[in-house]
Amino acid sequence: MTDPCVDSSYFDATDGVLTPLRRWQMQRRASASAGGATFTPANNSAGTVLFSVLVQWANDTGISQKVHAVMTQGSQRYSIDCLKHLAIRTQWGISSGVAAADPTLTEESRMRGYPDFGTGPAGTGTVGIYAVLEDRAPTLTVPIGDVVTLPPGQTIKAKAQVSWSTPAWGLDWYSGWGDPVQMRAGKVGPIMLELFSVPVIP
Repeated sequence: MTDPCVDSSYFDATDGVLTPLRRWQMQRRASASAGGATFTPANNSAGTVLFSVLVQWANDTGISQKVHAVMTQGSQRYSIDCLKHLAIRTQWGISSGVAAADPTLTEESRMRGYPDFGTGPAGTGTVGIYAVLEDRAPTLTVPIGDVVTLPPGQTIKAKAQVSWSTPAWGLDWYSGWGDPVQMRAGKVGPIMLELFSVPVIP
């Protein structure tokens, strides 16, 4: 302890002003945003990555910190016609260590639609029964991964990725009903990742 009884490991007393050291307080350590994308659904069973975002922080506080990640996922919207299965997938991953690897991704959510009312005859062939499906999802914020105890000098990484695919792609409707391509749409808002920490109290 130092005069006037202030432990400099926890407080700064410069010019007589007592201030808790930042490393002993909850703090947002890092953030990153990316994305926002539109696409026109097509026959794409392999899938296409729309965007990804990565945030990282190296513990430079001199003490161990408990770190957690938060993901704010932008709103989503799609419109798809008959016999087409559309999926928009959001994934995330966390890694940490002295030389933290690129995070392995796990699925957070999958927004999907498949308007299937079967097929029927039209003209000289078979077509899909006319149908259009539209769905929307709002912006949401969720914690991702576990709380990580991060020693001084180690790094934590958080990553998120959004992709889309069409696991099934069936017949179009009768051409006399209009062009179905005009009914196909996909839109995904941006994603923000944040890292927060609280100190490990000895």
